[in-house]
Amino acid sequence: MRRTVPELEHLFAGVCHEAYPHEWDENHISFLLMRELRRLFSNKTVRFTNFSKIVDWHSFKNRGKQETNYGDIALLVNIQFTTGETLKGVACLEAKRQFISGSFESLELPQVQHIHDMVPNAHLLLYRYRHLDLPVKFPDDREHRSHIWSSPLNTVRQLLPQVSQRENDKLFRIAFPFAMFLTARIFWGHDLDYRTDVYDDLVAGNNKLFDPAYLGVVNIYYEHQRPVEVALGDSWEEI
Repeated sequence: MRRTVPELEHLFAGVCHEAYPHEWDENHISFLLMRELRRLFSNKTVRFTNFSKIVDWHSFKNRGKQETNYGDIALLVNIQFTTGETLKGVACLEAKRQFISGSFESLELPQVQHIHDMVPNAHLLLYRYRHLDLPVKFPDDREHRSHIWSSPLNTVRQLLPQVSQRENDKLFRIAFPFAMFLTARIFWGHDLDYRTDVYDDLVAGNNKLFDPAYLGVVNIYYEHQRPVEVALGDSWEEI
């Protein structure tokens, strides 16, 4: 796993460098991100001490027109254990890009509050055109360099009203490297929404609770197992 985080950071840097400056908008960055995550985790074996797991990632875009102005990425995460148990949950990600001013000018509290009301476990995804060196204070003070960071909306909605919009880059004080968020949290079943109605709604493409432009189906399993089959609705087109 220790090799996977640097691979992800290399991927994130490539995505942001490709998009900036002429195609620096959330939709295009998210498209590039989902495409590259699918390429990296195409039936990829991730090795740990004394065991390994397979991560198989498929990415899709929404064929239809989004009915809301929120919802960038949703991940359907299926995690299998050696003894037969399975976790099936959803990670909802609302993406925002950094502007030349240094702030995230399109980030507004009413939108954050609305998404949190619908999907309380959602996360904010922050895209930076330049990398940020930030100390990861717990459990140690090493600095981590990344272009993409994440933070729970539950935390964001507490801090955001206390900072001005031109200084909302202060949210990085509560952010976590997205590479670590994926590998240390999402891939182990943490921070997911386990409501079956949310999972099933995204599978069908109804998007009543969260209206994402992009969908990832992420299977994590052992070599002797098979990935969980997910029959997506017609509104999803693979990328």
